[in-house]
Amino acid sequence: MKVSKGKIIYDKYGTYLILVVLVIFFSITGQGFFSVGNLTNILRTAAVYALFGCGMTFVMISGKIDLSIGSVAALAGCVAALCMQGGMRPLAASAIGLLTGLVCGFLNGFFIAKLRVPFFIMTAGMMYAASGLALVLTHETSIGIKEQEGVLFSFTLWGAKTIGIIPTQFLVALFFFAVCFYIMKHTKMGRYTYAIGSNEKTALLSGVNVELYTILIFTLNGLAAAAAGLVLASRLRTGSPNLADGGYNILAIAAAAIGGTSLSGGEGNIAKTLVGAFVICVISTGLNIMGVTSSVQNIVIGAVLVIVVAVDMFGRRKAV
Repeated sequence: MKVSKGKIIYDKYGTYLILVVLVIFFSITGQGFFSVGNLTNILRTAAVYALFGCGMTFVMISGKIDLSIGSVAALAGCVAALCMQGGMRPLAASAIGLLTGLVCGFLNGFFIAKLRVPFFIMTAGMMYAASGLALVLTHETSIGIKEQEGVLFSFTLWGAKTIGIIPTQFLVALFFFAVCFYIMKHTKMGRYTYAIGSNEKTALLSGVNVELYTILIFTLNGLAAAAAGLVLASRLRTGSPNLADGGYNILAIAAAAIGGTSLSGGEGNIAKTLVGAFVICVISTGLNIMGVTSSVQNIVIGAVLVIVVAVDMFGRRKAV
């Protein structure tokens, strides 16, 4: 069926146009939107959404969703904080925090791929398990992180430093995005992620090791969640189990969906996920400058997510 020119333009440039319109709107209506402090804050917040969103993009393109990333992030941050509280160097503590995310992601992928546990059930179970473990390890209290002197790698580099107006956590997010972009565009894992999401049975018949790549996709997503958890722990200077309640799983889905990643799988663009992260961040920051309460901001972001998914599904039905 012939696709309309409007849909082609929207698919190519829609996410960018939305971001430009939002920036123009809030620069006019929100006093101080282009202030140095606000721009730094936008980069800082967008970095977290981008980290979560990059991993979630792989999962969504493969035709699945991961509900556990907020809890995995909280657990990784708490583990790193506890390690440093016990005298471990920040670099080693960071490595253990990242390893925690890798293990959680691997378990998600293994149970989904090998044991055929539905992804919704498995990731929901991991969400509760990781959150509960974080609460048990910390005795349901935040773990303060103190700066260590005389170390080669400072934990504050994850998210508490700035270079000019650019926060280091944005540089962390850019590095992780670049790695994910390369994997998606230039490796078998990227090609097979699309193949699995388009039609898993066809991919299997074509010789794709669906089980292996499903495990790798979820392991990468666990790593992304752990990196976001370390960034948040560094920024807040605490490992907090309450991060699990931050709604980051929905925000990651929203960033990917606004960027054009289909919830039906097989379609997505990780570069646009980065733009989608900025869209959510600009909406939240702009409304905050205008004095809109956080509850209303959540309503707006939820409405945007529903509209984007509805447009995607409507376009798919017309194309059939």
